Amino acid sequence: MRSMTWKSLVLDAIQGLPKHFSLEDLTSKRAWFAGHYPDNRFVDAKIRQTLQLLRDQGAIVFAGNGRYARTETQPEFSPLIHPGLGTGYNSSSQIARVVIETWAEMNLYCLTCDADSLSRHRANKIGSDFFCAACRSEYQVKAKNGRFGNTLTRANYRSTVEAANRGNMPEHILVEYDLRRRSVVFVDAIHGRNITAERILARTELAPTARRAGWIGCTISIVDLARTQIGVPTGLDRAAVRREWR
Repeated sequence: MRSMTWKSLVLDAIQGLPKHFSLEDLTSKRAWFAGHYPDNRFVDAKIRQTLQLLRDQGAIVFAGNGRYARTETQPEFSPLIHPGLGTGYNSSSQIARVVIETWAEMNLYCLTCDADSLSRHRANKIGSDFFCAACRSEYQVKAKNGRFGNTLTRANYRSTVEAANRGNMPEHILVEYDLRRRSVVFVDAIHGRNITAERILARTELAPTARRAGWIGCTISIVDLARTQIGVPTGLDRAAVRREWR
C-alpha cells in the first residue's frame, strides 16, 4: 500500500521551495519522488500532471515559462477532468478509468475520519481502488459518463457475495461526469455495509470458449440505498458531509 499520494508529495515538495519556483526545482527531486513510487517510469510527467491539477484546485498559479507560485491556500475541490491524461490507452473504458482515478486521487477524502486525502491502491487490487492511510477505510470508485441507473457493475460474483457476508464491502463513491464539458457533475457515497448479499445479482456465466470460461460477474442493486452527497458539482463542506455520513 502507498501512504502518500502524488498530490501530498508535490505539495510537500512545494512547501520546501520559495513561493515562486520552477518546474526544474521539482524535477531535480525526481529521485525522492521515485523513492515513493519506484514502479513509475514517468516521474517528470507525473509531476507536471499534478501541478496542472493543483492549479485547478487553486493551490498554485502558472506564471509562464515553467514558473509557478504558491497561493498559500489549501487545495479546493475541482470538478475539472482532463481526458488527455488517458493518452496512450486504446479503449474508452481504460481512458475513463485513468482520468477518473486521477481526479479521485486529487479530490476525494476520507468520510470516516478527518484525513483529507485517499491513497490509490496498486494496480489490480481486487475489491477496492483507494484506502485511507489514517483509519484504513477502503473505497471503491464507480464512474459513469451520465447518470447511474439502478445497478452498479462489479467484478467476480462469488468474491463480492463473500465480502458482503463478511461485512467487508468497501465504501462506494459514485462519480457522474460529463465528458463533453470535461467536468464531474455529481458525487455521492454509499455505505459498504448497506450493500448486502441480497443486492448482488449474478450475471451470465462466460461460455466454455471464452478466455475466462465459467467466470461469473455481477451487478449490485442500489435502489433505495441512502446516499451522502459530496459534490454537486462544487465541493460541499467536508465537516457537513462527514456528519451526514456518520
